[in-house]
Amino acid sequence: MARCERHLPRMLAITVALLASGCASVPHVAPGPAMLAPSDLHGGKMLTASAVDWPTDTWWQRYRDPQLDKLVGEAILSSPTLKVAAARVRRAEAITDQTRASDLPQLTLGASFAEAKASYWNGVPFAGVPKGVNDAAGVRLGLDWNLDFFGRNRAAIAAALSATDASRADAAQARLVLTTAVASAYADLLGQMRDVDLATDTVSVRERTADLVTRRRAEGLETLASQGQAQSALESARQALGASNELVDLTRLRLATLLGAGPDRAETITRPADPALTVFGLPSNVPADLIGRRPDVRAARYRVEVRAAQIKQARAGFYPSINLSAFIGPQVLGLGQFFNAQSIAGNIGPAISLPIFRGGALSANYRGSRADYDEAVASYNDALIHALQDVAQVTTSTRAL
Repeated sequence: MARCERHLPRMLAITVALLASGCASVPHVAPGPAMLAPSDLHGGKMLTASAVDWPTDTWWQRYRDPQLDKLVGEAILSSPTLKVAAARVRRAEAITDQTRASDLPQLTLGASFAEAKASYWNGVPFAGVPKGVNDAAGVRLGLDWNLDFFGRNRAAIAAALSATDASRADAAQARLVLTTAVASAYADLLGQMRDVDLATDTVSVRERTADLVTRRRAEGLETLASQGQAQSALESARQALGASNELVDLTRLRLATLLGAGPDRAETITRPADPALTVFGLPSNVPADLIGRRPDVRAARYRVEVRAAQIKQARAGFYPSINLSAFIGPQVLGLGQFFNAQSIAGNIGPAISLPIFRGGALSANYRGSRADYDEAVASYNDALIHALQDVAQVTTSTRAL
């Protein structure tokens, strides 16, 4: 005990020196782009309209069209795109649970049995060496715990949690894109069916005109050229009607694809009802609230958090890794003493590992994590800018109506 006490200060001094050397080896990286705040993007003048509430998750119900409600509901239930997004969320949640587990003590239980013969020439007096072949057996209850003094595990957990949040935001964005695509295709279908109505009326007019010109030609009141022009106009009108019907069929097929159904589903989609128009407006404080409302912006922000946590992980790689290990259990040569209390063996103690030379791998990993963070920040800024641009463009176009 006295000997251990004499060496303890020296061991502590060595440990402190190693820690200091680890801190000094973290490379310097110039700061990258900063995250934009909504207030940095001046849009108060452009983004003004009558105040309304933010749309809900079932925004399409405001059109009060039962068929549209049914189509959107079917798409949400059956779309492969949303199933892919949901699977990615489940995978991210599983990775988070796995990462959390790495920060907890790990217990293992093992057992072994073998026939063993000891060497008579291993430095142990001959009289003390077990003779012949004996049963060797043991049971081992082991403990291994990574002591996260420098935050590596905590940073990994934070990164996994933010990655899960990003996956959930991606799933919400996929849902928004899908429902918007269904509603947009449905609106296109209504417009194209109106075009069919107009083209049908045009064909009817052209048919009557061609018939009238033909009769007048028979009476000598029209020329052959006039009759040809009337027939040509009729043929053009019929071609336009065919093209309009083709667009209707293609849009129905597009809707069936969005629903995750086969082509026959398109035949069951009937003419949309005339929409119940609502007053256009914008929620108050659009720039600030857009961060929380737009799933794509939320996902980009969560990915910035992921990269920030990964920087902490990379920095922690320069510091010692400290593990606490222990085991206990009977270890015997000869089964007759297996349950004897004197057969219990065990140990407990820390293991410290500090990277001294890794060929620049740690520095490269740290610089790479900083570059990933800068990329995530730039992507977030881009998402925020485009989100505000989308709102401004819709506002401008609506005012022009």
